[in-house]
Amino acid sequence: MRCTHCLSINTVKNGFDNKRIQRYKCNDCKKRYCAKGFFARYRHKPKDIINTVYLRLKRLSLRETSDAIARLIYVHVSHVTVYNWCMKFIMLLLLWVSLIDPDYEKIWHVDEKFIKVKGSKDKFAYLWVVIDKNNKILATLVSNARTGKNAEKVLRRARTKDNPEIIVTDGLQGYKKACKIFGRKVRHIVAHFEAKPVNHKGELVMLSNNRIERVNGDIDLFLHVFRGLKSFRTAEIWLRGFMVYHNYLKPSKISWHKIPKMITSRREVMLNTIFYLGFITF
Repeated sequence: MRCTHCLSINTVKNGFDNKRIQRYKCNDCKKRYCAKGFFARYRHKPKDIINTVYLRLKRLSLRETSDAIARLIYVHVSHVTVYNWCMKFIMLLLLWVSLIDPDYEKIWHVDEKFIKVKGSKDKFAYLWVVIDKNNKILATLVSNARTGKNAEKVLRRARTKDNPEIIVTDGLQGYKKACKIFGRKVRHIVAHFEAKPVNHKGELVMLSNNRIERVNGDIDLFLHVFRGLKSFRTAEIWLRGFMVYHNYLKPSKISWHKIPKMITSRREVMLNTIFYLGFITF
């Protein structure tokens, strides 16, 4: 059975708890867990927790989500409980995504925007976003400054097994050096709103960063229900959760109601089976 903390398969049986439920120990992260899986200590049903997180990612506020699940599925919890569920389950979603090697396009767009984060050095913090030609988000980063080092950091976070062929950015000078981490073969194109013609594989393509501005609009709608993000840590979790939702859940490529069975199954989770149901593009 896979570890519920790191999803490793390097696990062994480790006795029973006081209810005679099989316990396991992970030889990689050294943590223990039981056969009930991720939802072992939760009083509510896994399906109810997953539906709650899904509603929260659908741009409802914490209090609106709490009210919605009370009316729709008769689960009465506070907005604090909704927040705790989101923090824990989003981290699990990120673990699943880390096991996937998705097929991203090789034309990337990078941009940065202002967001409000408590504790930032200035009035606003900076959100860096990297997307591909199909509007899939490769990486996000929240930082204090708009510098070349942070540009390099978000590009390293977006790195896949294949290097991009073209990176489109705005006029920030730090991108010029940051793009060099992929080698000389990667072309850096500066094109903000006005499209520029670029010869790519024998074809003339028009490239601009208007594509990523559209994704930034979706992020603005997602952040609209927040009264400012409370810390850089929670900002990273929320925005990476939005990345998972935007890439894989928003287009309805996964049967959301089947997730509880995947998580709580006592058998070893086979990646091909899960990803065929939706996580293959997850």
